[in-house]
Amino acid sequence: MPDSILIRPATPADSAAVTQLFRRSYPQLLPEYYAPQTLQAALPFITTAQPALLECGTYYLAQDSQGTVLGAGGWTDVSPARGIAAPGEGHIRHVATHPSHLRQGLARRMVERSLASAREFGVLRMNCMSTFAAKSFYQAMGFSVLLEVELTLAPGVHFPAVQMTRVL
Repeated sequence: MPDSILIRPATPADSAAVTQLFRRSYPQLLPEYYAPQTLQAALPFITTAQPALLECGTYYLAQDSQGTVLGAGGWTDVSPARGIAAPGEGHIRHVATHPSHLRQGLARRMVERSLASAREFGVLRMNCMSTFAAKSFYQAMGFSVLLEVELTLAPGVHFPAVQMTRVL
């Protein structure tokens, strides 16, 4: 990966760029793993930047030297499925890489940054809700599969995922 890639905390001002990244990434990377009707229902929910993540200080962006957002991801102590985490637990949140920059280490760098930050905050265990497409990536990052789950994105909108965890 080029040294010109900057990893920095996201801010609310990054909302449009992060949403644009998600809208380029997920529709291209997920169809191999999910039924068309599942994606049709879920994509409007998972391709929009979440203000709480952009404000948390532990959600990061990978940018090139022109400022283009090529990746995003971070962690919080709030579970995307069940609210506040148990003491000492964190959750990897909404990791995405631009399709033209896959397998160049961007997601790895963001997850490593997230894990290091979480350790500084005293987090002992990191969890994530992985897409089926990202399961092998998280396993390579030391996460273990707990079980497959179905996330409720909105009333009547469900999205299959893989609940994973790792000790820090």
